[in-house]
Amino acid sequence: MNNPPIRFDGQAVLVTGAGRGLGRAQALLLASRGARVVVADNGTTMAGQGPDRGPASALVAEIVASGGEAVACTADLATEAGAGAAVQDTLDAFGRIDAIVHYASTCPELSPPDQLRDTDLDLVMRINPFAAVWMARAAWPQLVRQGYGRLVFMPSAAIYGALGNTLYAAAKSSYLGITRCLALEGREHGIRVNSVMPAANTRMTGGFQPSAFTDWFRANFTPDKVAAAVAFLLSDACEVSGEVFAVGGGRIARVALAENEGVTGACNSVEDAGAALDEVMRDASFFHPADLGQRIRRVNALLGFDAAKGPGGKAP
Repeated sequence: MNNPPIRFDGQAVLVTGAGRGLGRAQALLLASRGARVVVADNGTTMAGQGPDRGPASALVAEIVASGGEAVACTADLATEAGAGAAVQDTLDAFGRIDAIVHYASTCPELSPPDQLRDTDLDLVMRINPFAAVWMARAAWPQLVRQGYGRLVFMPSAAIYGALGNTLYAAAKSSYLGITRCLALEGREHGIRVNSVMPAANTRMTGGFQPSAFTDWFRANFTPDKVAAAVAFLLSDACEVSGEVFAVGGGRIARVALAENEGVTGACNSVEDAGAALDEVMRDASFFHPADLGQRIRRVNALLGFDAAKGPGGKAP
């Protein structure tokens, strides 16, 4: 039996970075399925320079011409006022806000550690985790009142480590903690929060050198293949929360935060810790805590503490 098509009729969705690339594909897909879309994009370069209302206005015109509903927001999301304005524009235009998907980002130039610039760090942090928190904070009262909401943030595979990417990875890795905490905060209110590490041919990958790989990547890693998965995470059909997914080229995979059981009794001396390292580094006996409390309980048990019986398994 086929499931009914996923629709967003009557829902208002704020899409950041929507003037181009991944955000544009997302806004078009959501609008085609009935969402009322706020196209948030101030049209700057990847370095955050040269604001331009053109990309947002052009996409709104395209959506409206196709029979959809959309409004433009060109506020600077790298400021608290701008991030709040994007949420308020959604409420003003459509009377509600059901979802936020935050694609907007700068991309600092690749730099070795001794050449990292404070201005680049400030901007990439402001447009990523700062803006995410500012928008979530502004939207939260409305989401709680209506008992429903969907938030999707965009970390990056750079969090695994990439030469020259220290600042970008610093900003993108912040989403892991933000996602997990907001998911817990929203659980009893019908608010689901997830993240996606996207891979797609966009302005950010425009610097790839010509090669067989580049041709293959551009043909197969199209923005629409990310937008489809993200749309599901933004829908009322999605019940998972606090998860991170890698999406690109038609593939979706779970990215897990895990910890192995390690070695107990191994830190009585510097030498003991060193001797235990080989065992610690083995890829075995992992557990996947859903939250900090679950991790604490598992670690305490490994160290011999039973909350019901006390240390050493003895009744208190």
